[in-house]
Amino acid sequence: MIPMICAMEGSSILMIVILLVLFVGMMAISIIPQKKKQKEYAAMQEAIKVGTRIMTIGRLVGTVVAINTDNTLEVDIGAKGTPVIIVINREGIGLNLDAQQVAPGSKGDIKADTQEGDVDAEDVSENTSSDADKKDDDSI
Repeated sequence: MIPMICAMEGSSILMIVILLVLFVGMMAISIIPQKKKQKEYAAMQEAIKVGTRIMTIGRLVGTVVAINTDNTLEVDIGAKGTPVIIVINREGIGLNLDAQQVAPGSKGDIKADTQEGDVDAEDVSENTSSDADKKDDDSI
């Protein structure tokens, strides 16, 4: 009877140790990536200055016009000819588009190409008319 009780105590201690190791491992797996994302977000916040293109968490894209002392930013979200200034909290910034780069073959989150700017309707109409002229010239 006593050997059975000793064997039961040994296996229960072993089970508790295994559960503790699994619990600590799961905590480490969940905390380490979270800390990494927090550091990346803090670095992105520090890189924002006047003139930086950003995307808010509401998916509004604009350019930072002013940085206020009360932890807010003034952002121009209007078209090139008509500025529309909004005031947002610094934590409302989702992406720093100037710091993002397109990864080749990437899938997933939105990546910005800093080489391309906004396209105006006038630019599109000029390009389409010149393409039509080229086709006419080629057919002659």
